[in-house]
Amino acid sequence: MTLAAGVLGAGVLGAGLASCALSIGGLQHHTSSYTIGSHVTTLVVSDQAGDVHITGGSSDTTSVTEHISFHGTAPTTMHRTATSTLTLSSHCPGAETCTVGYTITTPRTTTVRVTDGAGSVSVGSLGGLVTVHVNAGRISLSSLAGPVNATSNAGSIHGQSLSPTSASLHVSAGEIAVTFSEPASAITATTDVGAISVRVPNTVQYDVTTRTTVGSVHVSVARSAAATRSITASTKTGSITIAPAA
Repeated sequence: MTLAAGVLGAGVLGAGLASCALSIGGLQHHTSSYTIGSHVTTLVVSDQAGDVHITGGSSDTTSVTEHISFHGTAPTTMHRTATSTLTLSSHCPGAETCTVGYTITTPRTTTVRVTDGAGSVSVGSLGGLVTVHVNAGRISLSSLAGPVNATSNAGSIHGQSLSPTSASLHVSAGEIAVTFSEPASAITATTDVGAISVRVPNTVQYDVTTRTTVGSVHVSVARSAAATRSITASTKTGSITIAPAA
């Protein structure tokens, strides 16, 4: 197991670390980059506030850049590896204002789990299981081949070139707009308040179920109650569109 942690200003420990700092009008900015040489099969990110961008790459190594901004006391960041799992976390002290953003490149087969309190999360070019939860912010998904489970309390979920076996998408307040490049076995998209748009290849039939209390429903894909592939879309307030991908 390797462990690296630090409070900004004291530095972050880790091999291959590169960092820089800048202060503008009392708001301080700091960037730290490092590489995990051991093979990572699972990536876990727990971010209190900040944007997270994860991309699958061809290398067996995982590279991380932390983008840190703060007033007053610096946030604490940590990265830890154990049994092929890399865990990244950040914490703002007390009532201080800070953000910690991450830009990460990891092997394409990596399983990814992200929890973000406030900020946008983008995940792309991966083949493993992807699980994302954001309290407030946008989730962007692209070129994912593994199962997807994405939720946002307030924000949106956008996706393109998706080819997972299954996808479960939920937003409490906000829209869902996703496009699939391959037919999935099961797609579930739900919002409490917000429009839903699901676009899928029209090469197979789908068992489509839609529910809305206030809003219109438009379904233009081939459908059959006996189909082995299903699409379920539900919203209390908002329109639902299930249409062929362009």
